[in-house]
Amino acid sequence: MVNQKRFSLVALAAVFATLPLSGCVALVAAGAGGGAVAYVENGGVANFYAYYPASMNRVSIASQAAFADMGIRYNGEIRKSPTDYILEGSTNEGDTVRVTLTFMATRVTKANIRIGTFGNKPLSLRFQKLLSQHLGLAASATAPVGLSTPQTNTPAPSTPPQQPAQETIPLQ
Repeated sequence: MVNQKRFSLVALAAVFATLPLSGCVALVAAGAGGGAVAYVENGGVANFYAYYPASMNRVSIASQAAFADMGIRYNGEIRKSPTDYILEGSTNEGDTVRVTLTFMATRVTKANIRIGTFGNKPLSLRFQKLLSQHLGLAASATAPVGLSTPQTNTPAPSTPPQQPAQETIPLQ
């Protein structure tokens, strides 16, 4: 909380410091300050997830239907592995929408959504609600007890370390 206030003050000071400047320099500095404020107000970069008691194919189809309901243009699906799909789309405002589906068990799929640069909780919650409606199932913010990702014969891809300010938050 203190860091957020301090960061907001620094961003505000940066905006005021650019007032005497003219032209493009002022616009660039103001844009940087505005981005910093948006980052602070949102609490950093956030992904939102929920667990669904359904197969990945079923959740993928329902996700595409939820995209359509929200006016999100569906751009396609990437199948990274048999246990990981990525669905991509874009909003009318040009924000990227990425839903990562992870196969957790025979009938459990984790859906991780990120809308825009920093994550958009209201839209993510709306997506989760629509996805639950299309599936006819309630989502859960926690994985079923004793659940682990199934082992496949393919080697696990190396994942880059996550940025410390990035959060993955369960949808509520």
